[in-house]
Amino acid sequence: MKTKTIHLVSNGDFRDAACVQCWPNQKTTIAAIEGCLWKLGYKADVLPRYDAKRRHGFLTRQCEGTSAFSKIDPEAPVIVVLSCWAYAHHVSGPLQTHRGPILLVGNFDGTWPGLVALLNHAGTLDRVGVKHSRLWSESFTKDAEFMKKLGEWCKTGSVKHSASHLVSADKLKLAPKADALGKAYAADILRERRILGQLDPGCMGMLNAVMDPGKLGAVGLPVEYLNQSDLLAEMNLVSDEEAQGHLDWLVKKKTWFNWGTNQYEDLVHGQVMSQMKMYSAAGRIVARYGLAAIGIPYQLGLVRCVPASDLAEGMLNNAERPDIKDPETGKAVAKGRPIVHFNEGDLGAGVPQLLMSEIYQRKGMAPETTLHDVRWGREWEGRFVWVFEISGGAPPAHFGGWHKTKVYRQPPMYFPLGGGTCSGVSKPGVITWARFYEQFGKLGMDCGTGEVVAMPDAEVQDRLDRTTNVWPIANVHIPGYDRDELMATHMSNHIVMGYGDILQEFISVCRNLGIPTRVAGDVKNTLK
Repeated sequence: MKTKTIHLVSNGDFRDAACVQCWPNQKTTIAAIEGCLWKLGYKADVLPRYDAKRRHGFLTRQCEGTSAFSKIDPEAPVIVVLSCWAYAHHVSGPLQTHRGPILLVGNFDGTWPGLVALLNHAGTLDRVGVKHSRLWSESFTKDAEFMKKLGEWCKTGSVKHSASHLVSADKLKLAPKADALGKAYAADILRERRILGQLDPGCMGMLNAVMDPGKLGAVGLPVEYLNQSDLLAEMNLVSDEEAQGHLDWLVKKKTWFNWGTNQYEDLVHGQVMSQMKMYSAAGRIVARYGLAAIGIPYQLGLVRCVPASDLAEGMLNNAERPDIKDPETGKAVAKGRPIVHFNEGDLGAGVPQLLMSEIYQRKGMAPETTLHDVRWGREWEGRFVWVFEISGGAPPAHFGGWHKTKVYRQPPMYFPLGGGTCSGVSKPGVITWARFYEQFGKLGMDCGTGEVVAMPDAEVQDRLDRTTNVWPIANVHIPGYDRDELMATHMSNHIVMGYGDILQEFISVCRNLGIPTRVAGDVKNTLK
């Protein structure tokens, strides 16, 4: 690089309350990166400046991002510093016209999940066609590999990571029976289509969750764009009796509710009744529009209007669930099957969830799928075991049933109107995982297999306490797709999983739909 000054940009949450809480850690992270740059002979210019009135120094709007970048030389090197969840679109727009080198740096920590934001920002920038590099660390100046890679970026303007853990699925051999199932299923999709219902896309700045509808329609997966106001309107048509019936069903199934009396801090009856109405409303909309899957992005509009969507989402994704009657026909919607729901309206999760669920059904296997955040991970008994975690949309079947499902109030800072989670510990077993994405104008799919690991209660609780302890958790080992492999190439903060190995059938479907597919991890070596 010609300049010895590098701009450090603090991107943050939309919500000032979250930014205030996260600022001390961001300040520490900035200082650590400044120290790294100083060791390499560079100095840092931090933007935006600390705002004493707001009590933080984060960008919280896209307009703040454009203002900050208007003060930066378009050719200058920029590092986006990520130590907590941040909305990628605050910076992705300004970075589209920035010509200098761009580096995303995230802290690898579960409590302060900069790694989640890093993966989201990387997926978003690829989605909008912005070249960039990414780095992550737990200890920064004490991390020799991080320092080496940062030095590489400072000298050349880019960082190269090994991609040897990935292989094109076109190079792999599939079992004839699995390939035949995939071909038949793909032909059915291209003939009958599968409509994906997406409510108000772009939730929480995740532009990697928004796909080109032309490209989706071309592979047999057209999008039905819906809006949150229609969901609210439908909720108002659901009777209290119907909502109470759903709640009674859950109670009879021995679902555990963490009831309280203070609606501002506790889970109360009225919040859950609202969630039961959302459950019915979503099912009715699926029937009305003939949807194959639906995605509700709870943030940001719905968070100001109704309690959380997460319990309703977990119910929808479960095959065993209370009936939703279509008011037009009087029939139960998708009786005995999941109504595939993709959390946060993320089509990059919705596509593989739908494909996996229908493959499982064709094979007579448990059909439940979910997305999770790639939240954190660490070594355990000689293996790297990921913490996959989401705000509550995972199906109870993944925990072992409704009697192993716990419903807590969502954290007040992010969910002021409350509402319950759909929480539990995912049972041990083999899984198939996937992620769909759009990268520089082309669709893609990454996939593989892994294992949900059984752990002692103390280890599970420590992992929950280091992340968000009221959310559902899956402790997952993916051979050959450990920390540095996933962080180097994964195309989102989200990952989809379902129980059972259907990787070959999944690859075949994607091939026959014309979706370029990569297989990640050691499983690729078994298909050559």
